[in-house]
Amino acid sequence: MKAVGAAAVGASCLTGDAARLPAQEKPDMASIDQEFKPGEKVKSSGIYDVWHDSLDGDTHADRHQVTAVAGTIFPHCRGCREWVRFRLYQAAEHIETDPHFAA
Repeated sequence: MKAVGAAAVGASCLTGDAARLPAQEKPDMASIDQEFKPGEKVKSSGIYDVWHDSLDGDTHADRHQVTAVAGTIFPHCRGCREWVRFRLYQAAEHIETDPHFAA
């Protein structure tokens, strides 16, 4: 019975993080189908798919993934500058903003 109780407590720690925050503290959330450009503010911390424009048919970078933190700005690519795009793959709360770990 203790194991079930511990599992329930553990599960409650993993859920309800943003749901328990007052509305003014909830970050703007990005949706999976939104596309972001360099210079735009990161709405949701997480893993983003990144793809770059082909410059005159030359692919200087394959599609890849990066992590981005909410509140920061999506950067320009050193190769294709403003032609890079970002799309949320998996949202994940940054540990410094999680109420269980925040200082």
